[in-house]
Amino acid sequence: MKRLIPFLLVAVLGFAAGALTIARQLAARHTRELEAQRAVWGAEKTGLETDLASARARRASPSPGVVSVAPATSAEAKPAPEELLRRLAAMKIGPGPERTRAVRQILVMLDQLSQAGPEALPAIRQFLDSNADLEFDRLAEARVPRDIRALTDAVLPFSLRLALFDVIRQIGGDEAERLLAETLTRTGRGLEIACLTQLLEEMAPRKYRDNALAAAQALLNGGGTDRLQRDYLFSVLRRFNDVSFVGTAQAQLVQADGRLDRGALRYLQQSLGEQSVAIAAQFYNDSRITEADSREPLARVALTYVGTSGPAAQLWHTAINDQSLNPAQRRELILDLDQDGLQNDKTPTPADLPIVANRLALTQTYLQQDYVRNDPVLNRAFLEANKDLQRLLERGTAAAAISSGAAPAQPGK
Repeated sequence: MKRLIPFLLVAVLGFAAGALTIARQLAARHTRELEAQRAVWGAEKTGLETDLASARARRASPSPGVVSVAPATSAEAKPAPEELLRRLAAMKIGPGPERTRAVRQILVMLDQLSQAGPEALPAIRQFLDSNADLEFDRLAEARVPRDIRALTDAVLPFSLRLALFDVIRQIGGDEAERLLAETLTRTGRGLEIACLTQLLEEMAPRKYRDNALAAAQALLNGGGTDRLQRDYLFSVLRRFNDVSFVGTAQAQLVQADGRLDRGALRYLQQSLGEQSVAIAAQFYNDSRITEADSREPLARVALTYVGTSGPAAQLWHTAINDQSLNPAQRRELILDLDQDGLQNDKTPTPADLPIVANRLALTQTYLQQDYVRNDPVLNRAFLEANKDLQRLLERGTAAAAISSGAAPAQPGK
């Protein structure tokens, strides 16, 4: 097996010496998950926005034959911001039909708060300073979108505090901006720091960059933050391409429970690029990591650079033959050769083509090995990957020929 590795590396790196360094991307599997989450949020957002528009229309347009109430007697229709916040904090959202009714009430009250304008800000400030909150939905790691924009654009955020952040943004102005900035420096929640950073970037690009980075790093250094919150904190560092936390992130890569901090790993990969492969290789054999689910993400770092990096190919080779990984993990590491690390996994770019060619040569080399032929998991995966890469190479070559004005090559010629 050890004699095979140099041969494989020569086959991979020698096939296309002119391969270009590729842009780093998140694994395509995470992209697919994110798109599915966005679709769910989009459907819910459309329905809730329709309900909110209807509620606004009913308030603005009295029914036929009904005389409009004079402003002097409409105080009950426009409760004070303090009263709206009291009602919001007392809301209960349970499962079943009552949930829809409760959501509509919440949306109407949030809209009334934003319509109140700057006069609502003192009451909102007081509520935020109290550190009170109400979850509108359970903050389960599997449900919360990784994309911050999906959170800030949601019609009904996961919590009352997140909803109030958006109300402040809608009110706008210097006072609203100051309130969001002050909350950014005071909150102890990673999710809130990420959302506040997004909103402040929309209001005043780069103005609060240092504040956001300081707040995120302070929480990451403080410990006691769960994986979900840490993911969002590292997303703030990635947003600003901050590399000052690389050393600390590496030291924190393996948590006290032996699990890998995936947020830290994504940050290291984005910050260091191909150099992150060496870190992944180091921790792949770390005795503190005992679960396959914590080793597989390290192998995916290597997968991103297979076709351009010898060390990446070697770590990936180790992983696909690692019997401690389950068959599905080993299979996906092979099947995703046509996705991970490519700028365009549908129609390869000119920079992608040498990588695809290298990976195609790699699969063909593995398919000649007896141990692969005798392993049902590896054999089927490499056969499928070989077919997909061949199709991808043909598609990318044809696109490049069309782009250059040359006639695409005919199959078999």
